[in-house]
Amino acid sequence: MIKFDKVSKVYKNGTRALNDISLEINEGEFVYIIGKTGSGKSTLIKILDGEEIPSSGTVTVFDTNVGKLKKRKVPLYRRNIGVVFQDFRLLPKKTVFENVAYAMEVVDTPKDQLRPRVREVLKLVELTEKSSSYPRELSGGQQQRVAIARAIANRPKILIADEPTGNLDPKMSGDIISLFERINEEEGTTVLIVTHDIHTVKAHPKRTIEIDSGHVARDRAEGLKDEDNKTILQED
Repeated sequence: MIKFDKVSKVYKNGTRALNDISLEINEGEFVYIIGKTGSGKSTLIKILDGEEIPSSGTVTVFDTNVGKLKKRKVPLYRRNIGVVFQDFRLLPKKTVFENVAYAMEVVDTPKDQLRPRVREVLKLVELTEKSSSYPRELSGGQQQRVAIARAIANRPKILIADEPTGNLDPKMSGDIISLFERINEEEGTTVLIVTHDIHTVKAHPKRTIEIDSGHVARDRAEGLKDEDNKTILQED
């Protein structure tokens, strides 16, 4: 489903962000992408999202060579990808229901399909009773749930979460990861979580890919081992 084949990325200022990376992620997988700041994990996600183009190598998603996409086709390609940001990026003057609905309106979803789907995803993220509330009236964890609901409203095949627990306490972080697990299971969505929250990764073990200096340093199918955790925590 997702294949990086000998991918490197060098920016115009000479910074080498990725170095000959090869990896595959299957449909329906739940994967953590970890690494300290500057390791290259954000560049990897930007290439996957079509925001950056590899300097060499190929990235293939759904049989599409992402690096060869014409600019006018990138928005259509991105309909397959939902993104959750650390800072939520909710529309402050829209209600919870309207924030989620907006993601579907911009892709011209018919109204008879829009409202039932919004109700469905709000139920999935356990915010049905907050549908008429505004972002300022919600806790940080609730705002993150709205952001997740919005990201999955259009049934993307891939859900990318960029540091989704960065602004949350440990209890809320665990709840958010559990929600991603439920989305992965119930919606069949491939989930990629970019994080350096090693404690959460350890508490909810899944396949874990560590990026270090632009290379794949570790790829653990069943999560990190204790010695891996200690090394990463010391480096981060």
